[in-house]
Amino acid sequence: MSSISSIDSSIYSGLIEHLQTPSSRQPLAGTRSSVVESYSSPNEPIDLSNYYSDLASRDLLTEVAQNVAQSADALDSAMVSALENGMSVQDACNVNAALHAYHANCAVLKSTFELKI
Repeated sequence: MSSISSIDSSIYSGLIEHLQTPSSRQPLAGTRSSVVESYSSPNEPIDLSNYYSDLASRDLLTEVAQNVAQSADALDSAMVSALENGMSVQDACNVNAALHAYHANCAVLKSTFELKI
């Protein structure tokens, strides 16, 4: 006899009978008519020719490096807080999240630097 066939399923018979009882809710009265959407004017075309012309010029490599520095500071403060609090479960979660954020920002910095070159 396998372990699956040795499972006692007699406790489920009452549950199955309970689920098969008819619902006491009344059916919805009446029927709903279908909704027909009508538009007063057709969709007008949108001019996207100058879509990227208003972008502010900025140094992405500097911004990404600042994000790495901020995530390193967050990781440092999370580890200091964990040492001060005696490393609770919440502190371990905070350190883990800060570590993953730091690694993600480092990966973004690496790929941005490679694109810049």
